[in-house]
Amino acid sequence: MSRKSRPNAALVIDDDPNCREMIETLGLVWGVPVLQAANCKEGLKVIKSEHGRIKLILLDYFMPGMEPAKCVASIIAAAGSSIQIVLMTAAADPALRAAELKVKHWLSKPFEMSSLQALLTA
Repeated sequence: MSRKSRPNAALVIDDDPNCREMIETLGLVWGVPVLQAANCKEGLKVIKSEHGRIKLILLDYFMPGMEPAKCVASIIAAAGSSIQIVLMTAAADPALRAAELKVKHWLSKPFEMSSLQALLTA
């Protein structure tokens, strides 16, 4: 099966390459293809090239290049409002950060593997 024909991929947008690699590796273990982007601009390119394939976006809050609110708005404009965005943050109050961005789901870094698995395999 070609990479493009596999449905239900996740996209992790995070400037930390170790975090991206870990999530991609765990996704493979759990049977979920995970695509990577180092920043929001790169993530938007992946969203456009993989349109319809991505079911979930794991988005880091603290990244250089684009403020979080603009990044989320750009993702929704590119992918549609039905895409699930999960905010990943090490901020003291992740629920508040997510609410500011109107994102329903969040993971507090460092996160539990079971929480990540539940999101990726849902």
